[in-house]
Amino acid sequence: MLYLKITSGSFAVDVAAYIITSVCTLLLATRIFTEARFWLRSRGAAGRFQGREPLTLPYTIPWLGGATRMMGGHSVYKYAESMSPLGRPVKLRVGSLNMYILFGPKNMKAFFRNSKSVSKDASSIMLFKNTSMPAKDVQIFKDDQSGYGATSLTEGKNETRIWKRTHDLGSAALANGPDVNLLTSRFMEEFVTELDMAPLEKTISIPLYDFLKKKMFVASTISLVGTEIFRLNPGLVKTYWDFDDGFLMTAIGLPKVLIPKQYTALDRMLQASKRWIDSPYSQLDPKESDAEWEENFGSKFIRKVAEVLTESGVSREGQAVAMLPLIWAINSNAIPCAGWMIFEILKHPGLFQRLREEVSPFMTSQSTGKTRFDIPNLVSNSPLLTSLYLETIRTCTSSSPTRRLMQDLEVDGYILKKDNHIMASSWIPAHSTIWDVPGHPANSFWPERFIEMPKMKPKDPEEKSAYEIAMRPENFFPYGGGNVVCSGRFFAKQEIMTAVALLVMKFDIDFEGGWVTTDGKTSERGAKCDESLAGSGVLTPDRDMVVKMKRVR
Repeated sequence: MLYLKITSGSFAVDVAAYIITSVCTLLLATRIFTEARFWLRSRGAAGRFQGREPLTLPYTIPWLGGATRMMGGHSVYKYAESMSPLGRPVKLRVGSLNMYILFGPKNMKAFFRNSKSVSKDASSIMLFKNTSMPAKDVQIFKDDQSGYGATSLTEGKNETRIWKRTHDLGSAALANGPDVNLLTSRFMEEFVTELDMAPLEKTISIPLYDFLKKKMFVASTISLVGTEIFRLNPGLVKTYWDFDDGFLMTAIGLPKVLIPKQYTALDRMLQASKRWIDSPYSQLDPKESDAEWEENFGSKFIRKVAEVLTESGVSREGQAVAMLPLIWAINSNAIPCAGWMIFEILKHPGLFQRLREEVSPFMTSQSTGKTRFDIPNLVSNSPLLTSLYLETIRTCTSSSPTRRLMQDLEVDGYILKKDNHIMASSWIPAHSTIWDVPGHPANSFWPERFIEMPKMKPKDPEEKSAYEIAMRPENFFPYGGGNVVCSGRFFAKQEIMTAVALLVMKFDIDFEGGWVTTDGKTSERGAKCDESLAGSGVLTPDRDMVVKMKRVR
């Protein structure tokens, strides 16, 4: 009996050792093989102009490939750049996906110039699948291959062109001047209501970004989808921000075993959206079907999107999933951007008062006593506020235009194969030396950069200025480029500038140097961009600024 127990124990150890050794051998062999393959193929012309794909970056874990690098912020782009010192495209395997990583102005120009050869539909479909949209609803989107143009690429009725119809609605509501102004006015009204909940003429000490993101989320979301979603989901503010933390990782489909917390947050947000989406259909008064805003669906834009989805056959559950990216998009960039702007305003002595003096002429008050701004004039005639906005976009935005190739595309002598994906990073060029100015390097925040840099002329009048080069679309693309540019950028800009102007005018705010971590612990350092969220847009601060603030009349 003793012998059997000893043998059993030794056998278990032997099995464990065998498994560990086998796994380590497999990982080591994979690494050696992929490193050797990369090195052998990178010699000489590295396969350029020979009809070959870009070189595949080495990896360690079979099948997963570079998935772990995707979780490492900008390290995937820095690694790719280090492996391709001449700035040539490289390929990254991520599970079943092949991703071509592009960098450098020449390659970005080629990408944007040939943007009709790529599609963002695949990215949306991948997001829908990975956020639990029913398969039959996903298929409706897959079946529409007609494109976005006025002329359909396939035969069929206009009613079945779900991509074009929803895209046109977004362009009309988020890029059209009068419609953008209406949406911004609704946001301003809701944000003022939220801010006015703070006690008047009473100084409070609070983490500023935590205060801002909660207030601004409520105002932004109500302006877009109405108040009903909050009535049905009392804890929506916390549910959303938990969901936001893991949005990018769940959207690209990283395995649940690697990010269980993020999938749990996704499930809670999805349930909140499902509870909401059924209500408007039963609550909406037919007389309000063409209203600019009502409490059930919110904006006319969301109401019309719901109509298109219904007419296309998308189920209520599918609609709940489809609404998540819209709610995320209106909040995920605008709120961190406004937060960073306020941080920088308070960090630079005298800037708060200068900005208050600049925006005060555009402030008006209603008979109700509510603060309002003349939005078109505020946006058009506030150079310091505009420069602050652009510098924040430059220093804090990490966008990754990711698109599926609709056909083979030649870039820098390589063939990028149809049905694979292209990805790039706006972060790398936005922090490169092309933005350097004496005393104000690219990696520093200079509030007046977009006021002063355009004034700097080159010695040779025939040459382009540093500012003109830096602002070329292949160097500065926080909103994307070509035909894959963000349609919501106009509303986002107005929302952000209005939010910052309201904070500056409605509060006296003092920063005495204190910072806290996201869980409220005292921090020895200030905020940095949370690069773990690279590719998601404007990066959130990883620290919060503790301020004393007082609402003033």
